[in-house]
Amino acid sequence: MSEQDPLPPLEWDPEGVQIQGFSAGLYQIEWLLVTLVILYLVIIGLPDEGGLSVLAATFGYFGFSLLASRLRFFGERQRWLLALHTWAMIGFITWFLYGTEGVTGPLTSLYLLAVITSALTLGVIHTMLEVAAIAACQLLLLHLQGTEILATDSLAPIGTSIIALLIVGYLTAALVHTIHVSNRTLLKMASRDALTGLFNRRAFDDLASPIQEMGRRAQRPFCVVVIDMDGLKAINDSEGHGAGDRAILDLAKRLQACKRSSDVLARYGGDEFVMLLPDTDAAGGKKMMQHVITPTRHNQPSISIGVASYPEQGESLEELLDHADSAMYLSKASGGNRVSAGAGARVLAAVDKQEA
Repeated sequence: MSEQDPLPPLEWDPEGVQIQGFSAGLYQIEWLLVTLVILYLVIIGLPDEGGLSVLAATFGYFGFSLLASRLRFFGERQRWLLALHTWAMIGFITWFLYGTEGVTGPLTSLYLLAVITSALTLGVIHTMLEVAAIAACQLLLLHLQGTEILATDSLAPIGTSIIALLIVGYLTAALVHTIHVSNRTLLKMASRDALTGLFNRRAFDDLASPIQEMGRRAQRPFCVVVIDMDGLKAINDSEGHGAGDRAILDLAKRLQACKRSSDVLARYGGDEFVMLLPDTDAAGGKKMMQHVITPTRHNQPSISIGVASYPEQGESLEELLDHADSAMYLSKASGGNRVSAGAGARVLAAVDKQEA
């Protein structure tokens, strides 16, 4: 697959990708916050009381950000790390406002950084909890400043600020959720067959590549299987395309019931299906496929199956598909409803014919 036309990961959690990708940019937001605070202190100057504690808190928060950027403890639990960052951000902003001009100054809007960070990565509920915590922090700051909390002129600016934070946080989180849903839908459309819900050809090629490389490195066998329905055109001509679609769906269900969790199954086009069987040699693949063709109900069209294994029938996926396809046509030429395998296809097909 070309670099200009990549297929997104087939097992993709958009929220997980969002969190993992945003973790790197989070530190830039924190350092921007520290830069704004230091710039404010340089222009306005340190407060007369508690100036050193404000400066110490600023450098302490910067140190925390640097330390967290190197932290590997959380591993896959990036959501918890991001939550820790946003709560630390709220705590630092509250302490800075307490040491300077409280909730009446313009830097109260710094809370937006924490709210937007949470909304982008942690969802609506967590963001609303943080907005509630910010409201509590602002009320606490009013109390510590000796201001009457219940006074209208005190509550009005805080109420306006909290409403703005709620709107920004909720709309941002809702928009991100909508984007995640759209990404999942687009991914499904790009990688799934519309009729059967199985992987399509492009997805199969993408999924098969790492399994092929793993088999090469570990020198472990794997099989490629091509399955083709016999007589689909006759069904379409005599009973209509609806009956043909039902026959394809029935075959897809039979193949899904047969496959293991590690196997890759796809509809390659029309009435042709392909499977990739890791850690399976030709004999194992042939035995497994026998469960698909026997027994066949009277109303089920027969199928022809070809099996090719690595490394006997080829090194590349293209070679294996060619060998499996040739073996499938040999099964079809031998009467159908049988499995043929790789280079020894003629012998195996003859044996199958005698057994039948």
